[in-house]
Amino acid sequence: MQRRDFLRNMGIAAGSVGIYQNSYSIPAFSGGRAQKLRFGMISDLHHLQFGREEVQRLSGFMDDVAETKPDFIIQCGDFCRHTRSEGIMEQWNRFTGPKYHVLGNHDMDYCSKETIMQFWGMPRRYYSFDQGGFHFVVMDRNFLKEDDGRLTHYESSNWGKLPSPKRSFTDQEQLDWLRSDLAGAKFPVIVFMHQPVYLSDFHDELGNADEILKIFDDVNFRAVKSNSPVKVAAVFMGHDHDDRYGQRNGVHYFIVNSATYVYTKNGAYYYKDPLYAFVTLETTGKMTIEGRSTIYAPAAPDPVTSQFPTRISNHQIKF
Repeated sequence: MQRRDFLRNMGIAAGSVGIYQNSYSIPAFSGGRAQKLRFGMISDLHHLQFGREEVQRLSGFMDDVAETKPDFIIQCGDFCRHTRSEGIMEQWNRFTGPKYHVLGNHDMDYCSKETIMQFWGMPRRYYSFDQGGFHFVVMDRNFLKEDDGRLTHYESSNWGKLPSPKRSFTDQEQLDWLRSDLAGAKFPVIVFMHQPVYLSDFHDELGNADEILKIFDDVNFRAVKSNSPVKVAAVFMGHDHDDRYGQRNGVHYFIVNSATYVYTKNGAYYYKDPLYAFVTLETTGKMTIEGRSTIYAPAAPDPVTSQFPTRISNHQIKF
C-alpha cells in the first residue's frame, strides 16, 4: 500500500500475542447432513515490500496450518512477487490440501496478471468452487478506468499512474459472470476479494463497488422473497491493512488486517508476529473467526497504536 491517512476510529492495539474468537449468524442450509468446514486465511503479506523478506512470517502461519489442518487455505492478495519468492512458495506448498489465491494490486508491481498467476499456479483470475456445504467466490478487482472509459488490467505498477478514483474496478465480463454464478449457487455464499467494496475509509478508491454491492443486494433480496438460504453470507477483503467488521443487507463484511504492517503518512510500522485467521463455517448457521493479535516491533508511536490495531479482532456481536 502506498497511501494512508488517519481517518480512523479503532480501538487500542493489543499488547500481547493472542487468539481472538467470535461467532456470527449466517444462513442455515438444511439440505443433507450438517457439515463443518474450516479454512486458514492470510492477507497482505507483502513479501519484499520495502526490501523485507517475509518467508519467516509466512512460516508462522504455515506452522499453525500444519497443526490445525484446515480444509483449505487462501491468501487475499498482495502476497509476493514473481521473482525472489521461491521461499514463499516453498512455505505455501507445505500444505498439501486445496490452496487458493486472490489477486492484489502489489502482486502486479513488476509483472502482468498472467505472469504472477503462472508463478502461483492460479488457473483463473476469478472463479468459484463448492466445498463443505458452501459456495466460495474469488474476485479480481484489479482494473484501471482510463480517461476514455476503457478498463485495463493492472500490470507493472500501472495502477499508480492514475488517481485513486480510477482504480479498483471490476470488468464487465466478471460482473456478468458473478450474476450468473450466484444465480446458480446451491449453497450459502462466501466471497473473497482484495480491494474492499464496503467499510473502507478510502472512499475515492472503490472503483465500481456499487455495482458489486447491487449484485449482492439483489441475490439476498430474491433469497428472502423465496425463503431460500442461498444468500451471500460473508465477504472477506484485504488491502486497507486494517481490522473492520460491518453488516449490510444481511451480508457480513470483513476487512482482514495485513499479516505484516500498517502504512501511515510517516511510513510503515511492522507487526512483531504474523496476523492471520482461521474461519469455521457450519451449515447449521454459524461462522466462527479465530484471529491472531500481536504488538508493534519496534514499538510504534501512540497515535499509530491507538488508531491502527495489530489484530484480527474479537467482535462482541450477537444476532
